[in-house]
Amino acid sequence: MAGCRVRFEPYGIEVTVSPGTTVLEAARKAGIAIAAQCGARGTCGQCAVRILEGQPAAIRQALGRAAALPKGMALACLAEVADGLAVRPVNAVRVG
Repeated sequence: MAGCRVRFEPYGIEVTVSPGTTVLEAARKAGIAIAAQCGARGTCGQCAVRILEGQPAAIRQALGRAAALPKGMALACLAEVADGLAVRPVNAVRVG
């Protein structure tokens, strides 16, 4: 099965990951630390990303803040990657 390319801006870093991988997991592979205090359960809202290009393949169900996000935003811990997806994390730092 082919991988999915995901780009992280403003860093210009692109990684290829397996389908079903979350944006949060892809960010870690890219060396980008996105805040996720709730342990990636979709409850804290800290891992919000702005969708710049494409759409996530799926967004997993969550309790809490996922429903309150504005259009064009998703929680990185719940959004599954799709090929050609580009995102800009709200709370992140480059560590790699």
